[in-house]
Amino acid sequence: MTDWIKSNERRIGTVVGDASTDTYTFILKSFSAKLGDIVATPTDVPGHAGTYGAIIWGRVVGINRVNPFFPAEAAQELSEQDINLLDTVLSTTRDYLQAEVLILGATKNMDVTNLRLSPVTYPVKPSAGVFSPPAEAIRVLLTGGDNNQVKLRLGTLIGRKDVDVSLQANKIVSRHLAILAMTGGGKTVAARRVLRELTAINYPIVILDPHGDYLAFFEKRRELGGVDVKLFYPAIRVYGSDSGVIEELIAKMGHRLTDPQKDFFQTVVAQTNLEPGMTAERYIAELITTCGRLRDGGGNGGDRLNALTVNAVRRSLDFVRRALNSMQTNNERLMAQLKPKGYAFTELPDPQTSPDEIVRPGRISIIYLAGFDHLTQSAIASIVIEHLFAHRAKLTDRIAPFLTVIEEAHNFVPGRREGTEDTPSLATVRKVITEGRKFGTGLMLISQRPARLDETILSQCNSFLVLRLVNPKDKNFVRSVMENLSESDANILQTFGPGQGIVSGQAVRFPLLVDIDFDEDLVSEAIGDEDFVKKAKDWSPDPVREEIASIVDEVIPPEPPASPATKRAGKRAPLPDVTFNAGTRGGKPNGAGKRPRA
Repeated sequence: MTDWIKSNERRIGTVVGDASTDTYTFILKSFSAKLGDIVATPTDVPGHAGTYGAIIWGRVVGINRVNPFFPAEAAQELSEQDINLLDTVLSTTRDYLQAEVLILGATKNMDVTNLRLSPVTYPVKPSAGVFSPPAEAIRVLLTGGDNNQVKLRLGTLIGRKDVDVSLQANKIVSRHLAILAMTGGGKTVAARRVLRELTAINYPIVILDPHGDYLAFFEKRRELGGVDVKLFYPAIRVYGSDSGVIEELIAKMGHRLTDPQKDFFQTVVAQTNLEPGMTAERYIAELITTCGRLRDGGGNGGDRLNALTVNAVRRSLDFVRRALNSMQTNNERLMAQLKPKGYAFTELPDPQTSPDEIVRPGRISIIYLAGFDHLTQSAIASIVIEHLFAHRAKLTDRIAPFLTVIEEAHNFVPGRREGTEDTPSLATVRKVITEGRKFGTGLMLISQRPARLDETILSQCNSFLVLRLVNPKDKNFVRSVMENLSESDANILQTFGPGQGIVSGQAVRFPLLVDIDFDEDLVSEAIGDEDFVKKAKDWSPDPVREEIASIVDEVIPPEPPASPATKRAGKRAPLPDVTFNAGTRGGKPNGAGKRPRA
């Protein structure tokens, strides 16, 4: 038996009460262990050739403090009568700590250089000693003694700062990872830690960034060892005579064309001139012009079906054109704000014709989606992921295996209760997360509202990093999709501090409470939390704008209120035109997410 098992210095308690093959309870020596600590108990178990010595490994999942000589009735009396405890004969020194252990497995071999876990088939003996293993023994236990696998350092055990916690890199990039936490729980800290480790091995990374949370990777690229970081803004161009990209945009952002509409659309394409490399919005504008020309000068005006078909195609094209124009306007506005801070943006290459410009070993490609409405973000994500996955699925070796990071995943893969008809990325991600591991297309989903995620997609993630969660719906949902999350683990989710959490799944051998390393050198210095209180305090109206407004009021006086006679007549003012991104209604831009009717 190993020396640390014999040593009384490592003994922290004694098994008591009923013990099973899943859990046991022990009396804990004061200040000898904390919640989440790994403990070991030697015992004899039956085998084919008689009994043999084994070590039962477990994790402390609960600690209770008990004093049988200080009953609740006594505490009530002291409180009611304002009696000092020192003036009584009650004992305060006979309390003890009772710890509950969740069994992780057993090892036959006492040699700590090669600890391989097996299922526990025989309970530990009451009165058996419980020991706190040395750091080296726990490290070997966590890795299984296999030092050939590539590891990604995550942090340390919460209870043991001398024990590193690492993730198996291959399980992360092929079997998918979900990072879940409430706002301020440390999602970005955890994602930044994992991505930094992946950049150290030059693994290709594609990030869909809806809020600019990952722009710091560009700002701090020197700290990443010279990693090639690209900031891409969405742009869609059309090459050759293929109209497939436009049909794809219509299907994802507008209304899927019927067979007669597709036939008419192909006629429109055939009669529209295309300059190779033309932007999609400009090409669509040309297609709309051709639609009008064919409607006015071609076809039988009395053919109602033909008229409906022409108008349906034209409306779908116009809807997509407005969305792309809004996207272009947002691109220019946002980049103008960030350019003075040192950020350099590049137009997103075509994921179908130039995927190797997006996916490349040693490169982080950040697709900046801030400022776009939900439907546009989802459509862009769907197109990019779909085409990159297609290149991997065809096994053409055009691009290397890669990992896609989806921030605010509940907006891209919402659950059934959230409404999915206006989220084209849902079907795409569902396909990739189901088949991606066969083709080296991994996903990292990050969300602060797990209960709003698609349950099927989240259950396909083989590894989870769950940080602070308080919302009961989120905690219950996480328990429903994580097979190895115990009730006691779920109960401590709300007690975590920033950057603390539970990691479980195939990336680790068993669930662990982890304190994630904080990469302070990767925190942005140019972008941070805005001080809106100070902005409101220092705000003053623009005198030029005020003067212009007063002139407008003089030239165009406001309309007088409607007369009672007008109101009785039921006359109403004409409604304004609905545009893709003008104003809001019900929390969405007017027209956003609304598909044109055929």
